[in-house]
Amino acid sequence: MHREIVIDQNVLEEFIQSIEQNEDNILYDYKGKSNQILLQSQLVNEIEKFLTKQFPTQTARLKEYIKAYVRAAFELKESAVVIRKNGNLFIKIIDESVRKPIAVEDKNSIKNRYNGIKEEELKSFYDEFFADGGNKHFFYEIAKEFVHRYFHTKKITNDEYEKNIFSYIQKITLEKLMTIYDDEEDFFLGFAGYIFRIHFKDVFSYLSELILDEIAISNPYMIDFLNYYSQDILVAKGLKYKIPHIEAENGLRWTVPSMLSIVKIYTKAKQSIQELKKERSNLQKKVQNFYVNGLSPIKNNEMLLNEKVGLEIEIEQTIRTIHTLNDRVEIVKDEEKKSAIRERILQEQERLQSLKTKREETLQKVVKQSGLSQYILLQKELDTASRKLQRETKVLKQNETAYNSIKNSLVKALISKKSRL
Repeated sequence: MHREIVIDQNVLEEFIQSIEQNEDNILYDYKGKSNQILLQSQLVNEIEKFLTKQFPTQTARLKEYIKAYVRAAFELKESAVVIRKNGNLFIKIIDESVRKPIAVEDKNSIKNRYNGIKEEELKSFYDEFFADGGNKHFFYEIAKEFVHRYFHTKKITNDEYEKNIFSYIQKITLEKLMTIYDDEEDFFLGFAGYIFRIHFKDVFSYLSELILDEIAISNPYMIDFLNYYSQDILVAKGLKYKIPHIEAENGLRWTVPSMLSIVKIYTKAKQSIQELKKERSNLQKKVQNFYVNGLSPIKNNEMLLNEKVGLEIEIEQTIRTIHTLNDRVEIVKDEEKKSAIRERILQEQERLQSLKTKREETLQKVVKQSGLSQYILLQKELDTASRKLQRETKVLKQNETAYNSIKNSLVKALISKKSRL
C-alpha cells in the first residue's frame, strides 16, 4: 500500500496557476451536468509534465500525484470521482448530502448495491463511460472469473453459492472496474451494484453457458453441483427445504443425464465452428495472396492466354502484310511509290516488334504452374473447411432450441434459492 501523498503548498500554488493558464481546456458543466468537469488531454499533458518536473523521483506514482493535486486544486471532497479516459481527466462531484445512510450490518449486502449513491448519478456515469461498445466483453469476463475463482479453485458448495453469489459477482465487478478506470472504490462500489442490476441477465446467461461448457467435458465437480437441482426436498439440520429445479417454461424438467447429450453435441459444434471460422479465415487470406487485380490465378491466366492468342493472330497478320509489301516493292517501278511502300514496311515491322514484346510481357504475367498448384491445393482446403462449417452450423441449429431451453432454465435455477417448507 502506497503512503498518502502530502500536498506541497508551494507546488500547489504553481499547479493552480498552470491550470488557470490553460483554462480553455477545462470544460465545466460537462455534458450539461453542473457536477461534471472535464480536463482535456492538452491540459492533462501539461499537468503530467509539470508534476514530473516537480517530483522526478516519483514517476512510478505519477497517476496518484495527478489525482491528488487535481483534487487539491479543485478543492474536491473524497467522494468526488477523478478518472482518466481517452487521455482526458473526468471529474464527477458526488453530493454527499443526498446519499442514503447505510446501516453497518448492510455494508456488504445487496441492500448496499449502490453504496448510497443516487441512481441518476450512476446512470449519468454509465451513459458517459460504459454504455459504448468498448465494454462488450466485460460481463462475460466477470462470469468467467467467477467460474475460475469459485468453481475451479475454491469448489464452493451449493449452499455457499446461494448465500454469496450476488456479493461475489459484485466483488468481481468492482475489482474489474477499478482495474479499467481508477482506484475510486467508494464510487465504484455503488456503480458495480448498478451495472450488475442492469446486466443481471447477461451475467447469468454467460455463467450458464460456462457451466454447460464444463459439464460438456464431464467435469465431475460441476456435474455434482448441478445434480443439486435434481432434488425435490433437502433436509438440513432438521429443517426441510424445497430445491429450485432446472425447469423450462413448458414444465419440462432438465436433469444432468437429460442435458448431457444435447449439451455435448451443441458445445462440440460451437467449438468446431469457432475453430473452422479461424481456419477458413486463414485459408481465405492465403488464397487471396494468389489473386491478381481481383482475379483468381486461374481466371487471370485464362484472360492472359486469351490475350496472348489475340496477339499471336495480330502477329501472323502483320507478318503476312510485311511479306505482301515486300512482294509489291519488287514489282513497283516508280521510286516515289517504292519509297512509300518501304516506309509502310518499316511501320509494320515496328508494329510486329511491339506485338511480340507485348506477347512476352503477357506471358510473364501468367501465374506459373507451381503457383497454380499451391492455389488449387489451398482452394480445396478452403472448400473442405467451408463444407465442414456448414455441417457443424446445421448441427448447432438442430440442437439450438433444446440447448437454449436448458440454458434459460439453468439461469432461473442459478438466481433462485432453496425455500423453507
